Amino acid sequence: MESGWREQLFNQKPSRSGANPLVLPMSRAKAIKILGICPRTLKRWAEVAELIPEYRLILLRMNTFAQQNDLRAPPITPYQVWVIGKIGELFSDIVQGIDKKALVAAIVGANKFEYTRTEFEAEQIRFKSQALGEMQNVVK
Repeated sequence: MESGWREQLFNQKPSRSGANPLVLPMSRAKAIKILGICPRTLKRWAEVAELIPEYRLILLRMNTFAQQNDLRAPPITPYQVWVIGKIGELFSDIVQGIDKKALVAAIVGANKFEYTRTEFEAEQIRFKSQALGEMQNVVK
C-alpha cells in the first residue's frame, strides 16, 4: 500500500470547473493508483468496507448511477477511497499467519463510527490545517 495515499487523495488538483475534487467521483483505476494496490486487493478491502452503512449507501448510489448511464464500472468517491485506505492500514498492521480479513472485519464492525463521512471531512480539515501550518513555518 502506498504510504502517502492520504496526501494523494487530499491534495488532488482542483478541476477545471473549480469543483472540489474531493466531492467528484473517480475511476477505480485512479483509486488503485492513489492507494498503490492491485485491483484484487481493492476488491478484498472494499468487501470489508461494506460493513459501514454510509459506505454501503454510496456504493448503491454509484452502482445505480452506473446502470442508469450504461457505464462499464461504477465510479468510486474519495470518501470510499478513504474508507478503503483506512481498512488497508488495518490489513497492513496485522501479522502474517492470521485470517486478516475476518479480524479486520471484526475491528471495522466494532468501530463503524470511525469510518463516517463526518470523520472523512474532519480528517480533510486536519490534513489541510497541518499542511498549511507546515507551509507557514517554511515562509517565516
